[in-house]
Amino acid sequence: MQTRYAKGRIKLKKGEYQRPNGSFEYKWTDRYGKRHSEYAKTLIELRIKEDAIRKDLLDGLTGINLNLTINSYFKIWQKIKSGVRESSFSTYLRLYQRYIETQFGETKLKDLTYSKVVLFYKDLLENHGLGISSVNNINVVLSMILNVAIRDGVLRTNPCNGALKELKRKYAGTKKEVKALTKAEQEVFEDFLKKPGIFHSLYPLITVMLYTGIRVGELGGMRWADIDFEKNQIEIAHTLLFEEKPGQKGSVFSLNPPKTKTSERKIPMNPKVRDALLREKNRQLADGISCNVTVNGYSDFVFLDDNGSLIHYKKLNHRLDRISKAIDNEIKSNGTINGLTSFPHVHSHMLRHTFATRMREAGADIKATADIMGHTEVNLTLNTYTDASEDFKRQEIALLDQIKTDRAG
Repeated sequence: MQTRYAKGRIKLKKGEYQRPNGSFEYKWTDRYGKRHSEYAKTLIELRIKEDAIRKDLLDGLTGINLNLTINSYFKIWQKIKSGVRESSFSTYLRLYQRYIETQFGETKLKDLTYSKVVLFYKDLLENHGLGISSVNNINVVLSMILNVAIRDGVLRTNPCNGALKELKRKYAGTKKEVKALTKAEQEVFEDFLKKPGIFHSLYPLITVMLYTGIRVGELGGMRWADIDFEKNQIEIAHTLLFEEKPGQKGSVFSLNPPKTKTSERKIPMNPKVRDALLREKNRQLADGISCNVTVNGYSDFVFLDDNGSLIHYKKLNHRLDRISKAIDNEIKSNGTINGLTSFPHVHSHMLRHTFATRMREAGADIKATADIMGHTEVNLTLNTYTDASEDFKRQEIALLDQIKTDRAG
């Protein structure tokens, strides 16, 4: 092969060329036989690019569309996922759609770096009110998606690896991110729903959630056959899942066993819950509402919309959002209600936290509370689902004074 030189008698390597305008070109062939060219103003710049190309050739990364985005690979992962429970996938899907898809999903894989992932997580922690446990779940989802890209040869390594290590140290105290309603807020909330109006029909459903600590999926999967009015108990036998199918509009319902063995349980009904369920039954009879949905061979679901269809968790949270705003407006119009000057944004999971907190404040046995909520460990109930109100903390610390008085006596 004839030796070629650039201006200045600089020896050119195989594939290198100097163009008429003095710039440089490197010609190479990818693993599919397709020809490519890379350009640079100087030979030094060109050779830096050459080194990267040669490394990609060795790793089999060339010839792949590196303009693919995280969202593109989410769709691929969604089609080929394996070993993921439907209940877990439903959670992953919600996290992806809410936090990754719009905020980070359009990032091109070729531009994705460890530092960008860390900054994305930092933003979620500092500007979106998430705790480290939630961001950790988001990291699990993103990591699984990018692992597929690695197996396809689009990425060398997973930039999620170690991305939370430093953040966990700094934000270790942000695990408890969902707050329970205070007693005053709960009273205002229930009083508002009791009143006639467009939200009154949700009163039985909200009452059941507030006084059983049931998960929203378990609530959706509840059937009249699961309710024993003689023994005053509710059997948790199924969880209703909402799955978004690729290329399909809306959700597909499926009914699964509860997520763990301890989630299969019987919850005692207090008079308030019993009355709420009977109210719901009578309301549906009076309004001519009947269940028109069959999921995995099951029908006769308890909570339905006015058309006899199942209530999607997104619609429920949307209505809770509207209720929260309506209560907040009412409080501000009056100046104050029940000592409140504003009202928080309520979502379905907040009701489960509220139940656990009221049980704790009432002095309920923590093991019994954990069993009712379907927790495998008491620590989960204590550390995640109970907030101490100011009144309760005063009540607890007053016990020290009681000990002092008893000793004096």
